[in-house]
Amino acid sequence: MVEAMPELRIVYRGMTEETAERLLNSNVFTNKGFTDTTLNPWNACEPLDPERRDSFHNLMAISLPEGAHGLHIPEQEMIVLQRDLTLKCIGVAMFNSVMIASDGPRDIRIFAMEMMEQ
Repeated sequence: MVEAMPELRIVYRGMTEETAERLLNSNVFTNKGFTDTTLNPWNACEPLDPERRDSFHNLMAISLPEGAHGLHIPEQEMIVLQRDLTLKCIGVAMFNSVMIASDGPRDIRIFAMEMMEQ
């Protein structure tokens, strides 16, 4: 079932180490396709690879402007944002030994992002 997007301000998206490193260097993330996000930050942490235990799990916390549009899929706690989305990194925080996986704690790096005007 698809519903109108609820009024919310923050959605989350996981990203690869390579994307995180590019973001640290350029402060800008652009996705030419649709951008899938989640209302639940733990869902964005779900696809953790056991072989990546020694690296950060990278997570975008995206601040949505008032009136932002997206496709809300409530049973998956998902919000799909528009195509050709450009986000700007406005801050980074690191947290060590967070219990986000059943096989033990992980280090998390959260990138605070905001949408840039098209």
